[in-house]
Amino acid sequence: MTVVYYTSTYFLDISLEIINVLKKQVDLHVFIEVTSASKKVNIVNIEHLPVEKKLVEPSVLLSAQSYRQLEPYFTGTASTHFVIHPHRSGLSFSTLQASIAVWKYMKPFKPAIIHFEGYTLRTVGMLPFLFSFKKAFLAVHDPVPHSGEKSWKIGLPNLLFFNLPYKKHFLFYSRFSRDLFVKHYPRIKEQKLLVPMCPFSYYKGLGSGDEIESEPGAILFFGRISLYKGIEVLLQAMPAVIEQFPRQKLIIAGKATEGYAFKELIPDEYKKNILIYNRYIPNEELINLIKKAKFIVCPYLDATQSGVLMTAFALNKTVIASDVGSFPEFIINNVNGLLVEPGSVASLSAKIIKALSNHFYKTLEKNVVSANTENCWEKSLENLLEAYHH
Repeated sequence: MTVVYYTSTYFLDISLEIINVLKKQVDLHVFIEVTSASKKVNIVNIEHLPVEKKLVEPSVLLSAQSYRQLEPYFTGTASTHFVIHPHRSGLSFSTLQASIAVWKYMKPFKPAIIHFEGYTLRTVGMLPFLFSFKKAFLAVHDPVPHSGEKSWKIGLPNLLFFNLPYKKHFLFYSRFSRDLFVKHYPRIKEQKLLVPMCPFSYYKGLGSGDEIESEPGAILFFGRISLYKGIEVLLQAMPAVIEQFPRQKLIIAGKATEGYAFKELIPDEYKKNILIYNRYIPNEELINLIKKAKFIVCPYLDATQSGVLMTAFALNKTVIASDVGSFPEFIINNVNGLLVEPGSVASLSAKIIKALSNHFYKTLEKNVVSANTENCWEKSLENLLEAYHH
């Protein structure tokens, strides 16, 4: 069976896990959408996008180091290409040109299935070709936009991908996400598959934890900084923590989304305890920060599933997270992590203090380690592979 897997650099961490499983079961052609805005996100760090080509092989586009790290995942696929979108606009003539280039490349292989790992305005260019496939699978990451992120740029792809009459199946990485989709789109009757998310193994092979200087024993928040991530709640919670643990540091590492400027609500006497890296964090630096941290904190105001959680678990770090979205599906309170009341400064500071007291976070961490299994993704994707064949 020939399958086209279409993803983007935004989802490359989860995509690598899926590619690693699917390539052993089907003839897999991989296409990775990259734009001027997404060339330095998630796992990839691409310096320049060629303007004259629409499809570029990883060995040509990536740096030597980046290619060495990603090559084991791409080896064994039928083909892997980056789909180049140099135009800043999501809807443009070059968008259509890129989609046509993808179709021309894949058409001779007569693929039966196309599998989208999320979708964007640029992915809309693929819609005319969907009717040529026996089945289309659509992974829905956020059925409803997060706080502060509602936009027609999200609404239009949702409208088109959800409602056009092609043979589609929907895919979700948490029960919460699937239930949210059913609630908001009750008229959509197509199959809704559940593929529980697992830790991201890619990060396990990166860094020894000694390459880059970082603050040892810090509390760490990492990832894209947006309104729904609850940064301001975290900053307000830290004074109570620092009062009890005066030497404790907090690191916030990640680039703020365009248009979002979080308020630094820390009194001057506590600012020496807070380090903020508002920028793109390269892979090796990120791994170093995680490995040296005591634990990870996710004070989100709302959420679906979390790649941050799966990255932390992959590196055997416990997580304090808000009791929202799918966090309760993966975090067992007081076993492998701690859950806090969303938006509550008092609840968050109390749970951070609890984790620090008598090094309780180390007990939680042991349970994260014991729960990690090598074949988690193989088991999780069994439902998907069965749906491919039936």
